[in-house]
Amino acid sequence: MVLFLAIIIIVFIGINNIAPYAILQPPRINENIKPGNYNLRSSALNIITHDSLVLKGYFIEPKTDTAKGVVLFVHGIGGCKEHCLGLSEKLANMGIASLVFDSRAHGKSGGKYCTYGYKEKKDVSKIVDLIKNKYPDLKIGIWGNSLGGAVAIQALEYDERIGFGIIESTFTDLDQIVFDYQKRLSKGFGIRSISNYVLKRAGNIGSFDPKDVCPLNAVKNIEQPVLIAHGDADKNISVKYGKLLFENLRSKNKELVIVKGGEHFGLFETGGKEYKNKVFDFIENSLKN
Repeated sequence: MVLFLAIIIIVFIGINNIAPYAILQPPRINENIKPGNYNLRSSALNIITHDSLVLKGYFIEPKTDTAKGVVLFVHGIGGCKEHCLGLSEKLANMGIASLVFDSRAHGKSGGKYCTYGYKEKKDVSKIVDLIKNKYPDLKIGIWGNSLGGAVAIQALEYDERIGFGIIESTFTDLDQIVFDYQKRLSKGFGIRSISNYVLKRAGNIGSFDPKDVCPLNAVKNIEQPVLIAHGDADKNISVKYGKLLFENLRSKNKELVIVKGGEHFGLFETGGKEYKNKVFDFIENSLKN
């Protein structure tokens, strides 16, 4: 009986005081890399959010006299702006400027809690303001991976000034992916009522409504061109979610790329030249139209 009560207490503490914070507070990573390591011309940015947080970022200049457009990168959970610099270099060589930043509660940016797009979409809109002040006539695209993809989808719906999007390996709605992760961490055992309770508590702590974090609903209102990519061997976020997002995407200019053997990370490496060409051709075409 004593052992049983001890287990109940431990489970209760875990559900109420540990699991919600695991959702809200991903590990912070800072890479000791600068744009100069890639021979990129850049300027450091302090981005002030609607709720007065400071987000750290870099504006990356193209390696041409003029810029064709601007791509805003949104990293995944537990990631940081430096993870996007390699792609910024490729875009710079194409004459395309880019902006990389640490999302709230990530890297060197402010904020205690990650809200999975609920507040982040407004952060992106503030960044679009900055880009428009610098380049008022250039088209802006957004490129997000995993959590960044979910944020990008919600931002595309929220701010129509974003002209196109590249969405990699993301989920359909927050409550479903939290349940999926619970099952994966529990070796296939999951209780939906528990994951829902934990997520609701996380929402109360982080001052957001998890039910409003639903990329699947957002895509139904997006008319901008969008490329959705997903690996068919993704164990973190099932490829079926990428397909479902594509099927419900309102845009008439949309493309679905399933990378054979692709896992959650490394689509560029697994997909090789064919995948790279599809993504960069999509960007070039989106900037022209």
